[in-house]
Amino acid sequence: MYAIILPVFLFTLSMTITPGPNNMLLTASGARFGYRRTLPLIGGIVLGIISQLVLSALGLGVLFESIPVLKGLLKVFGVLYLVYLAYRIAFTPGKEKHGKEAEQPLGLMAGAGFQYLNPKAYIMSITAMSVYPVQGELFLPSALLIILFFLIITPLAISVWAGFGTLLGRLMSSARYARGVRMLLGGMTAASVVFILI
Repeated sequence: MYAIILPVFLFTLSMTITPGPNNMLLTASGARFGYRRTLPLIGGIVLGIISQLVLSALGLGVLFESIPVLKGLLKVFGVLYLVYLAYRIAFTPGKEKHGKEAEQPLGLMAGAGFQYLNPKAYIMSITAMSVYPVQGELFLPSALLIILFFLIITPLAISVWAGFGTLLGRLMSSARYARGVRMLLGGMTAASVVFILI
């Protein structure tokens, strides 16, 4: 079972720290609301991923294989939701215009729920639970080890993106740069649709 530790660590880190829909949302939230107010979104993303890992260990991948149309529907809803969020990020006036935030950050439940519209999260969870657990009597301990890796690494990895967004947010305190930063973040969020379509 110990042979899976390094591969699972590398897989978890590469899947959670690389660009994708979650990290684009976290960058935008960090820029708009700051790191502290983005923490519930981070917690929600972690909760959603962990719940998907549990479901994947219980056979979620089999469901997607037996009903192929589910994957297509998931992509459509994921793309629509990301385009909607990208629009809101790019065009909703922020604190530079109103003196305070015009809206609230996405929270715990939104972060967790988004994982069920995020094909990258499904692919990550199903792959983790179909490739890395040791079969037989060590399946449960190895699956729990994988979940533990995601529980520890995910919040650390995705916090990098929220922190990066927070740095960008400092530019947004100036009305001169705020619109450009919002457009950049909205564009990055829209561009993350590519990760759903591939």
